[in-house]
Amino acid sequence: MNASPTTWKNISVFLNDTPEGGKVGEYAALLAQRFGAHLIGIHGIMGTPGDYAADSFAMGKQAIDSVIARRRAAEEEQGLSVARRFAALSGKHDISTEFRVIWSGHDDGEALHNSLHCDLVVLGHPKPHGLPESWTAERLLIASGVPILIIPDTWKADTIGNKVLVAWNASREARRAISDAMPILSTAQSVTVLVVDPTRTPQKYGEEPGADIATSLARHGVNIDLEQVDSKGAPIADIIGSKATELGADLIVIGAYSHARATEMIFGGVTRTLLTRMPAPVLVSR
Repeated sequence: MNASPTTWKNISVFLNDTPEGGKVGEYAALLAQRFGAHLIGIHGIMGTPGDYAADSFAMGKQAIDSVIARRRAAEEEQGLSVARRFAALSGKHDISTEFRVIWSGHDDGEALHNSLHCDLVVLGHPKPHGLPESWTAERLLIASGVPILIIPDTWKADTIGNKVLVAWNASREARRAISDAMPILSTAQSVTVLVVDPTRTPQKYGEEPGADIATSLARHGVNIDLEQVDSKGAPIADIIGSKATELGADLIVIGAYSHARATEMIFGGVTRTLLTRMPAPVLVSR
């Protein structure tokens, strides 16, 4: 495996002022506390808060200036509301934090700029709370190369990353995901490497499918279990999800991969299906 960071020291989280966005911020703060990381809260202004239908008919410089001023004030209040909630996390968890706002009309490059220098980006799901509307988790992963932790709104457990399930298919993307996840794998209580249908492509895995990657992780001090499963024709995403539920996993690690030629579609069928059901948070990497 490529050299991987021994820990995460810079974590970014996109959040808003909804309860779901606040919960994502809370999970990100717990991770920052766990790894002694600096946490950056990012809030992208969604469109133009405070709009009125009559604004579309504003005529004359004074009327237009009034609309612009009112929208700007609404944006500032929205940003302050999120900032207040985020600031409370610093004291609650005794972590280093900073807060940034991506203003409407300035989101095309700032979402990327605010992610490039981080070790991990945390997003909510199905709506990535606070991520500008022109961006998706997939686009951000493509542009930044930074691993993304996607937390479903339905996730209610207190922990993320204590019991980890790694989906291993002997691909470059899966190996990269493991490398990017090493900080959390090396501190997890248990890690299960899952190989689905290894006998269908034995040339990919060697004599004992999954054994080499399990041995490599064990040498890094990771507490490893290896499981090989025959899907019996069931969708692989369903097998991964069922195994995660069976193990009580609080994190799934998977590589983003697709045969699609479109560069905006790197989440392959397994990844996409897994993200629609999400039995646990998913760390995805490419």
